[in-house]
Amino acid sequence: MCFNRRGAESAEGIDKSSIYSLRTGREYADPSKPPVLVVELKKREPALATVSDPNFVKSCEDHSLYRDAVGLTNNPKNNGILQYLDITKVKPECLASYGLVFNGDFFQLWRRVDGLIIPMTTIKRVTKTSLPKLLKELTKCLQAPPSALVTAIWNRKGGVAKTTNTINIASCLALAGKRVLLIDLDPQNDLTTGIGLKANFSPDYFDRAYEKIQLQEIDSAKEIIDAAIQHKTYPTSDKNSFKLSLLSSNKDCLNNINSNSENAHPPYKIFNDILNLIRHDYDYIFIDSSPKLDKLTECLLCTAEAILLPIDVGGRSLTHAIDLSQRVIPEIQAMRNKDKADSFTLGPWNLGLVFSNCPTNIGINIDNEIKKIIEFKGFTGKQVNVHLINYAQTKQAEFQAMPVVCWHKSQISKLFHDLTKEVFLGHNYTNR
Repeated sequence: MCFNRRGAESAEGIDKSSIYSLRTGREYADPSKPPVLVVELKKREPALATVSDPNFVKSCEDHSLYRDAVGLTNNPKNNGILQYLDITKVKPECLASYGLVFNGDFFQLWRRVDGLIIPMTTIKRVTKTSLPKLLKELTKCLQAPPSALVTAIWNRKGGVAKTTNTINIASCLALAGKRVLLIDLDPQNDLTTGIGLKANFSPDYFDRAYEKIQLQEIDSAKEIIDAAIQHKTYPTSDKNSFKLSLLSSNKDCLNNINSNSENAHPPYKIFNDILNLIRHDYDYIFIDSSPKLDKLTECLLCTAEAILLPIDVGGRSLTHAIDLSQRVIPEIQAMRNKDKADSFTLGPWNLGLVFSNCPTNIGINIDNEIKKIIEFKGFTGKQVNVHLINYAQTKQAEFQAMPVVCWHKSQISKLFHDLTKEVFLGHNYTNR
């Protein structure tokens, strides 16, 4: 079934003409009002009702009923929500922003941003406490405009081109017409200087904005943040142009955040409240931080919805990335789930590993060593197909403090566009 945003302004206002079963294969009742939510309903499965709580999620993941509902199988009789969120298969006027799979035992809420489809929740058991939370999240989905996808491109290993990737993926999205905001949480300000801007020298704007939030003066808080955001337009070699927005700060401000002791308002909660002021102004928000696991990085990991893990062709960065995927990210997800009393939307969801700074020819020996590490670590997550080659144009762009995609015919520019399409703009989904 599908729900239209306009019909969801009140409980009485739901447009019943826009609700239908996905399995009928019918067009939406009113294409002039694009759907917001598609729902796949399934009958109860007695076997799932008897599964213990610790084994429930794994049992659902392995069950054909759940896999059909999501669209993880090729069963033509059960297209699942993924197929109805797929930009390559569904008419633009029929695409929804959210999808929900539901039966009497489990549910899961999903989100679509362009071609990327990610979960908003883990698989949840239907209980007296989980259902009200689901209804609350559904109300947000139906009534509020879609918010920016908050993404981090990060690894604990330095020198893996995380800042370069952030700048150029953001630029590719901006060239595609998306509203993009960059947030620099690295005291070295490499992201800020990398796009030719200067760090913001009003170090107290975080504190001033949060004071306004505590006083419930939300409009005033937003004015403070909006005033701190810088904007810059970049020309391209084919006479095109694109704009990036940046929220930066100086070292004093970031050091103050990083040294702040744990209290009723830890840094990541303050940062999330500030981020909520501007989520609806952009399509994508990218956060850059240092490789250190400090409070600034905690802000990044505790607010991001998705994370892309850059690695170079080396064992150490690959090992760090796999450890992040298998241990750190699940720990962050568990902490966020425990921390949110009124909500259970989760992240960051792992978009996969992307090889950066690659030589033009990795060679079969190195490739075999990479496969050995992946097999030894038991890594089963995604690996991005596009590999970023270490071309000289990247360094040229760095010296000129501009995104390398400004040179639209360069080989590395094409690779960044292909990477952006594979991860964000083309059909892609992740559930881990």
